[in-house]
Amino acid sequence: MLHWFLSTLVVLIHTASPILKTYGMLALFVLLFIESAGVIFAPGEATIVAAGFLSAKGMFSIWAVLPVAMIAATLGGYLAYWLGDRFGHRVLLRYGRYVGIKPIMVGKAHRFFLRFGAPVVLGGRFIVPLRQLQGYIAGTSEMGFFAFALWSAIGAILWVTVWGGGAYLLSGMISG
Repeated sequence: MLHWFLSTLVVLIHTASPILKTYGMLALFVLLFIESAGVIFAPGEATIVAAGFLSAKGMFSIWAVLPVAMIAATLGGYLAYWLGDRFGHRVLLRYGRYVGIKPIMVGKAHRFFLRFGAPVVLGGRFIVPLRQLQGYIAGTSEMGFFAFALWSAIGAILWVTVWGGGAYLLSGMISG
């Protein structure tokens, strides 16, 4: 298990490091923002892990990386919520059948999210592709924005701290 975890970290770091080295904090912000806004294949975890490791190597300040990443992830989720709230329910009912989504499924998801939305939003930050889709789902399901905003922000803070801060600390332990 440890070997798999460390191997995965190496792949994540090698994937995102060249992007971060070339474009810096702007890349960190943009990649985390678009991933949280729903771009499923954006390398969010790779980016925050690489940023944590590069911070430990002196390329960035971890005290800049963590807040930038937290803000980007939070704001991306808010955009996804707005899109889901504005267009989601109507679009799912009209076009969902083309991708296997039936109106009864939309209703079940709606009821589930109204009941369990907060823990889904909080824990969903750690689950691909729920991290990328939770804003749309919450907005489409009419979860209140205040509740979504609070739990999404807390989830983003925890997710960034665990992955970015963890990579920073792990790099320090490996190097020193």
